[in-house]
Amino acid sequence: MTIGAMHTEFKLLMDKADAGGSPSFLSPEIDRFLNAAIERFITKRAFGNNPRRTSFEEDQKRRDDLRNIIKDHNSSNFKQDPSSKPNGRFVSLPKDYRHSINEECTLKGGARVSVKPITYDRYNKIINDPFNTPDGSEVYRLDYSKDSVELISAIEPTKYYLRYLSTPRDVSMQDSISCILAEHTHREIVRMAVTEALENIEDPRYQSSKIELNELE
Repeated sequence: MTIGAMHTEFKLLMDKADAGGSPSFLSPEIDRFLNAAIERFITKRAFGNNPRRTSFEEDQKRRDDLRNIIKDHNSSNFKQDPSSKPNGRFVSLPKDYRHSINEECTLKGGARVSVKPITYDRYNKIINDPFNTPDGSEVYRLDYSKDSVELISAIEPTKYYLRYLSTPRDVSMQDSISCILAEHTHREIVRMAVTEALENIEDPRYQSSKIELNELE
């Protein structure tokens, strides 16, 4: 659906055509409901917070739901500074980064190896363990900030490969920005937005709308 079609469907579901007693929402307000619904939709599909209890990696439908926001990012720009861990190098994340799907590194010498995300607690336990210290067959990744991560590797990395879920641009009727998620998800997103709107105005139709939404899932 275009953003215009999503707005039309939202109004129809809110019984606008028949003056069902719901307040009139302005276009910017409908945009806010739609963007909030898109955010919830992605979170539910990515992390298993949904009636099926399946996440992005467990279900083909989940992958189909989110396929349009999967992106690749490669970087050869590594940085060391006084805050770096031993054998640690910072690398920047793309601005629209949301969630990592797969990470790899090419190391000096040509080997391409997997990158393993670890917690700081895990790092503290393994850093002095010779059986777990990176030996060239694996690179550890520590989260650092919203803009970068730190890679821990005994061998200098030369390139970082990231496949990730991106954060889509907000939809906007005024700017003609439509939802980039797969077309088959749009009707469900609109219904989620309507459910939120009904809850916002404490409309008794909220419960029935929520039941219908779960049946769609």
